[in-house]
Amino acid sequence: MAGTGKKAVGIDLGTTFSAIAHVDQFGKAEIIANKETERITPSVILFDSPENVIVGSIAKQNAVAEPEKIVEFVKREMGKGEAEYFREFHGKKYTAETLSALILKKLKQDAEEALGTPITDAVVTCPAYFNDAQRSATENAGKIAGFNVLQVLNEPTAAAIAFGVDKLGRNQTVFVFDLGGGTFDVTVMKIEGNSIRMVATNGDHMLGGKDWDDAILMYVSEQFKQQHGEDPLEDLQTYQDLQLKAIQAKHALSRLPKANIMCSHNGKVLKVELTQEKFAELSAVLMEKCRTLTKLVLEQDAGLTWPKVDTVLLVGGSTRMPMVRKMLAELSGKTLSEEVNPDEAVAIGAALQAGLSTGAEIRDKTGRMLPPVKVRNVTSHTIGITAMDQNRKIKVFPILPRFTEVPVSKTDDTFVTMDNNQRSLQTDVLEGESEVPEDCTKLGDILISELPPGLPAGTPVSVSFELDGSSILHASVRCSGREGKAEIKVEGGLSADQVKAETQAMQKVKIE
Repeated sequence: MAGTGKKAVGIDLGTTFSAIAHVDQFGKAEIIANKETERITPSVILFDSPENVIVGSIAKQNAVAEPEKIVEFVKREMGKGEAEYFREFHGKKYTAETLSALILKKLKQDAEEALGTPITDAVVTCPAYFNDAQRSATENAGKIAGFNVLQVLNEPTAAAIAFGVDKLGRNQTVFVFDLGGGTFDVTVMKIEGNSIRMVATNGDHMLGGKDWDDAILMYVSEQFKQQHGEDPLEDLQTYQDLQLKAIQAKHALSRLPKANIMCSHNGKVLKVELTQEKFAELSAVLMEKCRTLTKLVLEQDAGLTWPKVDTVLLVGGSTRMPMVRKMLAELSGKTLSEEVNPDEAVAIGAALQAGLSTGAEIRDKTGRMLPPVKVRNVTSHTIGITAMDQNRKIKVFPILPRFTEVPVSKTDDTFVTMDNNQRSLQTDVLEGESEVPEDCTKLGDILISELPPGLPAGTPVSVSFELDGSSILHASVRCSGREGKAEIKVEGGLSADQVKAETQAMQKVKIE
């Protein structure tokens, strides 16, 4: 008999695969298989007809036959407005948020069928280095899919929860290396008492297993061109077919010394043998990016050395590649942790956080009830304002440096007016690591007009920032009794009204 209660879940919204999990009646976090009985669902969408959308393995299997109807890797586009990214099918435009919502709705409806109960609440994850626009877009996608989004949780934090929820009380430093299908980040976490705190993070949302696939793809296509004088990638169906074969070869090379790839195009065929050594050579630039970011976060951002790290935690399916594990083992000098499933850890951790947020009892392997986990978040990017320096050049001045723990309040009284009888003040609030305004993301602006007449240059100006746990920034500027304020809640690509309209439209969409 179907249950009548409501359920909170955790969701890993991935670039290539997504997963959903919940806390069961025994207090354990468990993956919920989709209706195809798979524990992870390909993040692939096939627009079969105006009324019918297919998400998952069937869509992926049809990518070769109907490539013009397929959407993949949409996570890399999160945070972009319609002017920057959209796909159009059957006369309707889809943004990154609405496309991601289709994937989330597939997970939701399959999980509801499996559990026999409605699901309303969800913790959805995103890369730790996502900016506020990307996080807001992730939240919007969850809302459009019909979820009450409890929290947008950092993926490495979710993985650390999955790893450390039964280790609370044993203080340790965890290095999370998260290489997924389309995104990459490295994060240093501290487990202290019953809290998990992010120390430092960095990443590249355009680096992931897809790039290793593309390295194989380009190598085989070049071999074909040399042999037959034609580019197989110019044909969309051949491209999709070769892409799938590249993925299969990558997986094979995680177990075997070599793999064979057959490329067929225009009646011509080429068999290419790819060895692990050649694959490593093709991937050298990608591995160097991973190595550089790993060292940067540990040594420069966190200020640590490898002997200070207790655990190296692997997350993301792409960490199964031998070259990745070899690089990390050599760099860290440590045995890499095998305690979590790289494909499932993020969803499991998100489910634990969802359960804790809704009062569920969480138990360890022995059945002992675990205490609540306090997740201490930090800003992933610096937030500051524009102002003139002594040379009257407009620069960005940081107010909240990245990795500042939130919630936080901070006031900076070092600013002054530049001119005698200055009657107004205007500043932009920006997010980014550069002092050049054009290199940062504008979050909002603040204006004070009608300053008292006769103020001398050098009149003190006070800037205050308050960032709450819901990522709403309250910014204010004060000068000579006047105040300008801004409440900044960064939107994704869609406005609140658009999210509401898309949510209503999503209810009519049938997902297979």
